[in-house]
Amino acid sequence: MKKLIAILAIAPILFSATASLRVNSASADQANTSITTDVQKSLEHPLSSDFINKFDQAIKLSGNKFIIDANKLPKDTASEELSKLKALISQKNEIISDSENLKNGTRIEQNNNSVTIISNSGNSGLLRFREGSNYVHVYWWGLRIGLSKSTVNGIGTGVAIGGVWIPEPTVSKVLASLGILAAASPGGIVFNSTPPIAVFWGAEFQ
Repeated sequence: MKKLIAILAIAPILFSATASLRVNSASADQANTSITTDVQKSLEHPLSSDFINKFDQAIKLSGNKFIIDANKLPKDTASEELSKLKALISQKNEIISDSENLKNGTRIEQNNNSVTIISNSGNSGLLRFREGSNYVHVYWWGLRIGLSKSTVNGIGTGVAIGGVWIPEPTVSKVLASLGILAAASPGGIVFNSTPPIAVFWGAEFQ
């Protein structure tokens, strides 16, 4: 009887502790989800120069894949920064991997600190406005995209270069920033962006 009373007395305490653990666990899951969501959202916008400069020395190429050199990470690296860095690296490696699996004449070349995806190269002349070529330089921090004059003027709904899809609305915005109407480019164009291709900067003619 005494044992039963003791068990009944302890039960509310155990239930309270279990409930508390569940609440804490749920709170932790929500916090992790929030961090993950924040990281994913941040990948849709250009990185700050401070972030790029802080981690540039810690990223290197191994084969055609970007990796993080843990020995070169700054000592003051925050967990949120590391999560964002890992997501960026995973994102770019996936683009390269998708392009390597294509069998449509796409070429993959390693170029110092970037991997270049080349497709349907055009002619390059000495004129002010060149035909240019189609390519994507994949850096750990983003992409440098080149589109030939023919590709831009016949863009349709968009164009795929390797494993990267460039939608027409973005190309139109790039052209507008250069003072050109959509599908009326006098030459090839090039611009920086981050996947998904929505935000761009550093636009110019090839």
